[in-house]
Amino acid sequence: MAADEHEDERPRLTAAPSGAGGAGKAPVQQESEASPSGGGIRRFPGFLRASWAELRRVRWPDRTQTAQGVGVVLVFVAIAGAFLGAVDALASQLVDLII
Repeated sequence: MAADEHEDERPRLTAAPSGAGGAGKAPVQQESEASPSGGGIRRFPGFLRASWAELRRVRWPDRTQTAQGVGVVLVFVAIAGAFLGAVDALASQLVDLII
């Protein structure tokens, strides 16, 4: 599906009317006249087709990139755990000194 096919379904943005305080205001969102009465149940199959098409365009990571990403996450989790453990130990000793 092309992006042009869904332009009518998107809400339109228009500038706020200019006047005494109109300068600097954000665009106003208008309801689309083409929205079907019946809601999302009729648009759901189109949503699924568009989602599947988008998933096919995604560049998925290979095994090496996934392993590198997991390694980076594990290292940072270990560093954060050690830091929080040290802060907890210091805070615990401080509380024991106060009590």
